Amino acid sequence: MLVLGLADNHDSGAAIVQDGVLKAATGQERLDRVKNSGAFPWEAAEAVLAQVGAAPSDVDVVVFGGGYTPSTILRALPRVHARARGDGSFSYLLNLYIFYQVAQRRTGMYRAELAASRALLSRRLAGRGFGGARIFFMDHHEAHAQAAYRSQPHRRCLVLTLDAMGDGASATAWEGRDGSLCPLGEQSGLAAINTFYSRITEYLGFRPNRHEGKITGLAAYTAPPAQLVRHMERMLRFRGTRFNRLNVLARQHPRDSMYSRLSLHSREEVASAAQAVLERAVCGFVRHWVQRTGLGHVAVAGGIFANVKLNQRIAGMEQVEDLFIYPNMGDGGLPVGAALGHVSARPSPLENMYLGPAYTSQQVEFVLRSAGLQYSRPSDLDGRVVELLMGGKVVARFDGAMEWGPRALGNRSILYRPDEPSVNDWLNQRLRRTEFMPFAPLTLAEDAPRLYLGLDKAREAARFMTICFDCTDTMKRTCPGVVHVDGTARPQVVSHSDNPRLHRLLSRFKSRTGLGTLVNTSFNMHEEPIVCSPADAMRAWKDAHLDAMIMGPFLVERRDGQH
Repeated sequence: MLVLGLADNHDSGAAIVQDGVLKAATGQERLDRVKNSGAFPWEAAEAVLAQVGAAPSDVDVVVFGGGYTPSTILRALPRVHARARGDGSFSYLLNLYIFYQVAQRRTGMYRAELAASRALLSRRLAGRGFGGARIFFMDHHEAHAQAAYRSQPHRRCLVLTLDAMGDGASATAWEGRDGSLCPLGEQSGLAAINTFYSRITEYLGFRPNRHEGKITGLAAYTAPPAQLVRHMERMLRFRGTRFNRLNVLARQHPRDSMYSRLSLHSREEVASAAQAVLERAVCGFVRHWVQRTGLGHVAVAGGIFANVKLNQRIAGMEQVEDLFIYPNMGDGGLPVGAALGHVSARPSPLENMYLGPAYTSQQVEFVLRSAGLQYSRPSDLDGRVVELLMGGKVVARFDGAMEWGPRALGNRSILYRPDEPSVNDWLNQRLRRTEFMPFAPLTLAEDAPRLYLGLDKAREAARFMTICFDCTDTMKRTCPGVVHVDGTARPQVVSHSDNPRLHRLLSRFKSRTGLGTLVNTSFNMHEEPIVCSPADAMRAWKDAHLDAMIMGPFLVERRDGQH
């Protein structure tokens, strides 16, 4: 059976499950080149079908990860949908939308929404050749939970989701048992966690629902003032069994009294206090459900868990035996959860996250020739790349299938040596980024235990760069370019089975330098999606004026005067 999972809201995308096995997954943004694209994922659907050699008429089932988010009106009016997403987290329209979605969930009115959306989407899909497929909707948070549960190793575990809002809810808890998910509890989109971090992000001058990671990075630069933490806990707290609630009928504004007191503090202090409040509230949520169920194996998904420092705090809780974060934790991961959940795929660790398009040597060489650049096909590509890295050169790597999710995991990455503390400043400037988190490290799996503390409780998460760890003194001394000011790093731990060619390159670098770690940052320019195609890679490489680029078996090196 061929099941196509789709998500058509913020960060849309598609995934294919064939005979119960996840085969391909791609975000729409990588193809239409619009960051966090909310366009209907036609191109993503075409791409994943092409990866399995199927046509739309071969699809048996289409499952949407989300029922009435977006609403039928927004589905019918995509331009209005795009404008609504751009109004910001303080918009009164957002408050009204939250209220509408919650009311739908509580009253059962969503059934009419689903019927209307089914009629609309059936016509659209039939017009593209999917007329023979049955159409299903999976609840937004269930799709998150299914993705987390069916991508980790335990047959029985606690599954938690936290998101801004989807299908009228912001928080859910589930028990995964012997291949089934049983709902334990939920809290509606009126939970204060819905907008807390995004509003702090916007208050500090960044773009909500995109730049929250900058706040996490800023938070490490100072300790949170106790008085400010107490004030911000009026915005978000977890007491008893629930988060406090939003008053969506009241207008919100950055100059309101609740936020005006923040102006007395530096942006670093505000970020630090917000991070502390978020960690305290979410850890309370996790503690409650672990104690209630007695389940110490925890799997999580939802946009809140994109916060790598929060994830570190959760893994460090004594009640938590181990933590798995679904690597595409935000709404981009919904297509996989919808498809895997529909077929009740058995829980098993992800083989890897290289689920996107791959390109042949012939396709890559055609782009290189068309660009008129000199390139080579070294007999010892790894050896030459190691020489460049040792010489202080910045090397982009475009190789193999594209990663699924928000992290560059070596196949669409920019690499550099890890022992230069200033790399975060000058390379971000070259890429036109304003980042406060340091670059992430790629580290050989065999070296990781002596470089990162607490690895045993989050080994699966460490494969996908979804969690921070405290660094050992050895790591701080030898690889300062990837250690943040608070002594942490968010690594991708690379084994041979995960990515043989990347593991081999790291091993060669270690044989020459003694360091089994490299700087890894995503291969893209600021505010652009990570590159997908050879043409995308060529444009980004030229714009960033990088020194060299691996493209499959080929190597491009910048010559003097080359643009």
